[in-house]
Amino acid sequence: MPHTPPSLQASIHIGASSISMLVVESQADGSGGTELRPGDFLEQTVPLARDIFQRGSIRRSTIERCVKILTGYLKALRELGISDDIPLRAVATNILIEANNYDAFLNRIQIGCSIHIEPLDDGEMTRLIYLKTRRRLRDTPSMKRRTTLVIHVGPGNTRALLFKNGRISDYTNYRLGVYRTNEAVRSQEEGDHQLNKSIREHVSSLISQIHHNYSDAGLEELVILGYEIQHLSHTLTQPGKTKSTPLALASLTKELSVMSEEKRVKKYQLDYNTAQAIIPALEINLAIAKTLDVAVLRLPGSDYERELLLDLPASIALTEGFQAEVLYSAESLAKKFKVHLSHSAQVARLAQQLFEHTLALHQLNEHDALLLNCAAILHECGNFLSVRAHHKHSQYIIQHSEIFGLGGRDIAIIALIARYHRKSGPKMSHTAYRTLPPEDRMRVSKLAAILRIADALDRSHSSRIGEISTRLEKQKLVIALMGVSDISVEQHAMRSKSDLFHDIFGLRVTLEGSV
Repeated sequence: MPHTPPSLQASIHIGASSISMLVVESQADGSGGTELRPGDFLEQTVPLARDIFQRGSIRRSTIERCVKILTGYLKALRELGISDDIPLRAVATNILIEANNYDAFLNRIQIGCSIHIEPLDDGEMTRLIYLKTRRRLRDTPSMKRRTTLVIHVGPGNTRALLFKNGRISDYTNYRLGVYRTNEAVRSQEEGDHQLNKSIREHVSSLISQIHHNYSDAGLEELVILGYEIQHLSHTLTQPGKTKSTPLALASLTKELSVMSEEKRVKKYQLDYNTAQAIIPALEINLAIAKTLDVAVLRLPGSDYERELLLDLPASIALTEGFQAEVLYSAESLAKKFKVHLSHSAQVARLAQQLFEHTLALHQLNEHDALLLNCAAILHECGNFLSVRAHHKHSQYIIQHSEIFGLGGRDIAIIALIARYHRKSGPKMSHTAYRTLPPEDRMRVSKLAAILRIADALDRSHSSRIGEISTRLEKQKLVIALMGVSDISVEQHAMRSKSDLFHDIFGLRVTLEGSV
């Protein structure tokens, strides 16, 4: 069998304190899959987070430094003999959207470097954390048997993923971050000797919330991820190991807190931005470990930034495992709001069949199918508040809930799809719908049209319809219901539910039963 040469792509991350780039080699792994291997790596510091949390905007000098660094990276790619048309994914830390001039920043990068920058939303950041955690499941088999909390303390937010027997059972996002805390505390203009105490006081309320959420979970291990903390993993763990303790973390925190930033840079090979941010990173992680009273800490020895860049190409296409975790989270939310689970599962199954049968009509992708599946699972959660107008209550509940792996944009789309599973279809007078970008409004309309058909097919809530087949015939979509002869209930429901499908696709929906 001839050897297939690796294909190259590049990943760029504009982070809180640095801009990094990794050349990634993609090659067949011999089992039908693809293996991603890291190549050349570049990293330079920028004070992005400091600008955002000190000033609320990014300084012009910082923007121009970013343009210069990115221009240099593109030149480096050419010098490596890599053509301009290789796949390039460029992302930015999600704190970027908190800058008043974040649009101007993105426009300047686009004009100065011809690079489209994609700010990481919560859903994409969670996907990246999931991919990191999946490695830990491989490296540390005990995680598959134990109750483990994975904590990622980022520049502006902290994410908590609770694993039980290797599956995610809970996910929470907190407005607690390294640079958010650092700038808030330093603005008080207290001396360095008061810094640690000020940090602990500043984060105490959110640490109490973490305690409230997870203290009764029966935690056996705490996995710590983060740019700053992983710089010190070699100090907190034995060579080749990942295990540490809160005592070791407390000792290191005390040691670094009395050092000057210059000494931290020299002793631990940190850049100056990280040397300043390392104290709040240590204090936040230590406070979490203490409040949850865990005996075992796990710190990956891998380089945080290189690993993130390596995962960027892989995270675009949702892996089967990740999709399963997203759906598991949606199902957990459905259980919380007492959804009729057999009905929601049946509607989800029928909606997926309809989605696959009508690909040529809607031309949506795998991620859209995932959003439809979540909406189908949750479309009747509003009954928990009131049966009357429950579609509107469903929208409200979903809009104000978290689903693991999905960002705010995805949640908004799911909430609207669920809202439009009955009664009125989308209207520009509906604020949540009107404020979506045009492409997302069309996505909601198409997926809601499919969901209404699927819901009508289980009007009796009896899950009596198994497989379906479809065909196009004279401006009609004909749906044949396999093994069902009396379809009067479904026909009656379809008369009121198929209107949106007709409006969007120009096709009337008719049903056929088995002879």
